[in-house]
Amino acid sequence: MSQHQPPRTPSNASMTRRQALKLGAISTAGGLLVPFASSGAARAADGERTVAGPGKARGQRANTERPKNIIFMVSDGMSLGTPSMAGMFSQTVRQQPSAWWRLARQRDTVHGYFDMQSLNNPVTDSSAASCAWATGSRINNGMMNMLPDGTRLKPIGTLAHESGRRVGLVTTTHVPHATPAGFVAVSRSRGDFVGIASQYLGIVDVLMGGGVRFFEPGNRHDGRDLKAEYQEAGYRLLTHRDQVIEGEPARRLLGLFADGHLPYTVDQRHDEALKERVPTLAEMTDLALRSLGESEEGFLLQVEGGRVDHAAHNTDAAALLWDQLAFEDAVNIAVDFARERGDTLVVVTTDHGNANPGLHGAGLRGISNSEAFDRIARFKVSFNELWSKLRDAGQTGAALGKHIAELTGIDLPEDEINIIAEALEGNRPPELNRRLRNTVGMLGQIFGNHTGVQFIGTQHTQDLAPTLSVGPGAHRFHGLMDNTDAFVHLTALMDIDYENPKAEQAEAMLPAEEHDWVTHAPTITA
Repeated sequence: MSQHQPPRTPSNASMTRRQALKLGAISTAGGLLVPFASSGAARAADGERTVAGPGKARGQRANTERPKNIIFMVSDGMSLGTPSMAGMFSQTVRQQPSAWWRLARQRDTVHGYFDMQSLNNPVTDSSAASCAWATGSRINNGMMNMLPDGTRLKPIGTLAHESGRRVGLVTTTHVPHATPAGFVAVSRSRGDFVGIASQYLGIVDVLMGGGVRFFEPGNRHDGRDLKAEYQEAGYRLLTHRDQVIEGEPARRLLGLFADGHLPYTVDQRHDEALKERVPTLAEMTDLALRSLGESEEGFLLQVEGGRVDHAAHNTDAAALLWDQLAFEDAVNIAVDFARERGDTLVVVTTDHGNANPGLHGAGLRGISNSEAFDRIARFKVSFNELWSKLRDAGQTGAALGKHIAELTGIDLPEDEINIIAEALEGNRPPELNRRLRNTVGMLGQIFGNHTGVQFIGTQHTQDLAPTLSVGPGAHRFHGLMDNTDAFVHLTALMDIDYENPKAEQAEAMLPAEEHDWVTHAPTITA
């Protein structure tokens, strides 16, 4: 048992969801997941029809009822090894199974996979992935709901808004980032954060995450004060965690809690100022659902654990696993909401794999694989913070090794300390795997020698995207699907009759420009 386990909390039978969130006990509150069996069984007994179609095996019984609400949840950059390891990590730090493992074991949970390739590359980026779900059309990496010839597509968030539903986007990245933007925005470039931030106004009713700078006139080429414009349009502005935990539902919310992305969970856990000021993804999801849940016409909510992807880019096992658990805490909130109401579909998935992390089975010198997660639990910082602190300290030799041990709980041997010291001076060691020939790749390999968790690189991978779905309409997300099938299913479930134009895949599969996606830690990457 890890010495870093969180304190026990009072029984949640006598706690409200908001109290559980404030005490950091949502992992226990979400432990009451139950299947959606009773109502489905009743409908089957009443002569529910048999369905065969996209993502549906012939002869399988299906709940044909349309959901009033849809919650689409994305652990960005989640290779299959991530929830696999998070399940074991949860047992170490919380002494209970993770939300993903519990949900996957529910007998009414529908299992599936998305083929996530983009229009011009078998390895998608986040914008092309989100836009494929949102429009039914594959697009080129780097673009935002626009075909190569400039044809603009209409995304699912806009269609939901036009149908009278309310729309929400909640993320741990900055709010105009690729995955949330894919459900609403249209742009030639995913990097048009200033333009994307303004496109949400009046369409997205609940918007929470980071990215204050994109709303302030001094950081915008058009000089607009977007925060003021949102408030004038009736949005309640939230800037502090207490406003989220204690906040009352509102028709329109704009929550901005960081200048850029929200902090990694591992950093927030060990920084009292961040802990006090920045809400968790579960806390934001709870307020979003309490606000959107009052809609008579229903809602569409996307929830993104965006920093899972960033941690994978950085080959940072501690940041990856803590942020995956934080995402799964939000899954608990969503599934509890859906279970209580019975009119809500929850889809939990990822947009692509990233760096393919995994726990290696050969064991480690001096420790067993069973100790790996105890060691990861001792980390007090992400690689971002670790590198920043080591660089600022300017230490070498034994002093550097001691500082590393204080921040990570791991005593590195002298040769590995010397490699880090050289890298701090700007000298990288030789590396045959060019995907790892950068500072974060070096750190991942070194600490992986002591935790057993290693990464194959620092970029996105072509893996199928695992999907878990519960609630009315979940049967549509069964089996192996194209990413574009999500749009077909979502529009059908919302009774929206719309089809976007498509580009020809064969024409678009050109040699893609080589991107360096290791841009999330500018203080680390060389």
